[in-house]
Amino acid sequence: MTLWTMIALIAIVGIIAGVFESHSKNKSRAANNTQLDALNQRLDTMESELRSRIETLEAIVTDRSSNLKREFDYLDKAS
Repeated sequence: MTLWTMIALIAIVGIIAGVFESHSKNKSRAANNTQLDALNQRLDTMESELRSRIETLEAIVTDRSSNLKREFDYLDKAS
């Protein structure tokens, strides 16, 4: 095998290795993006649930004190 043949083979192997590495990184990024999208959707769901709970608590707190006492009495009887 000549020197130039070895140099060409080394260059070809390096290029192929770079292509495989690039392909594996892109595949990993796609998997991470899928996980990130699922996490964002879960976070949005939790945020809307918490917002609803906060609105309910605000309605109870800002209600007249007689209604507030009635709500607490109802909760005590229910538990």
